[in-house]
Amino acid sequence: MSDRVMWFNGACVPWEDARVHVWDELALRGANVFEGMTAFWDDAQQRHRLLAGGAHVDRLFRSAATAEIPLPMPRAQVFEALAEVAAQLGGADIYLRPTFYAKRGRSTLAPDSEGAMYIGGFPFRPSRPAAVRAIVSSHARFGGPIGADVKSGGSYLDFRVFERERVEHGVEHVFFLNDRGHVAEADGAAILLVHDGVVVTPSVDSGVLDSITKRIVLDIARGLGHRVEERPVRREELYEAQVVLAGTLLGLRTVDAVDGRDTGRTGGAGTAAELADEYGRLCRGEGPLAPTYLDPLP
Repeated sequence: MSDRVMWFNGACVPWEDARVHVWDELALRGANVFEGMTAFWDDAQQRHRLLAGGAHVDRLFRSAATAEIPLPMPRAQVFEALAEVAAQLGGADIYLRPTFYAKRGRSTLAPDSEGAMYIGGFPFRPSRPAAVRAIVSSHARFGGPIGADVKSGGSYLDFRVFERERVEHGVEHVFFLNDRGHVAEADGAAILLVHDGVVVTPSVDSGVLDSITKRIVLDIARGLGHRVEERPVRREELYEAQVVLAGTLLGLRTVDAVDGRDTGRTGGAGTAAELADEYGRLCRGEGPLAPTYLDPLP
């Protein structure tokens, strides 16, 4: 069995057979919106449980409306397609990436407007490098062409520039500032600054995607009795706290150094470890928030 599964416009197909024409809107203008999701295998129940599945699918539909991409199917059918991919991958934790794209039509009002969907899926095995180092990019992040609250392929084109910086500096992550010089986000993850009992994160008016994983972590923090602050964050604050990244593929990942400065001596390591432990328990169906955030696939 292949460890990569592709659902493409109605059925699971061999990965290499999922193709679009170069003149489709997807290729011509990058007209797509997507979500990254994780489904965790429940061995006792012999089924997958999707983490915040409703929130992810809701945002996928909102992104499509903003980007003028026709909806290819109703919400219930999206979950059915996700379940088809999960069934192909068997008893493992998996990553799912549903994508709506425009096949034709520059807007939903165009006479030939047509939307479609594909879902890529593969086993999800997060790991942490021996050292997690980050730099602050010399380039600003502006939140994408149609706003930071939309997950679109075009909104992430500048990640190619950030990836070049990451490779040139030999680090694991790149952090971005916004056009006002405040901290925005990291490559593929939200940024949390963890002090002893306080969790700070850039507010949505900083031009950041309102990360669903971040929302989960903030709920965990509140449940543990920690204070949560969402506000503009100065660059200097990255050097004054334990920095933690939160993202679908990463889960929670502590950062050891930012711009060559050790973050392990700033305090907050205990709180960060507590958050990571509780997030891991949630993914396994344990803890008070599991009924809120974990749902079985149909």
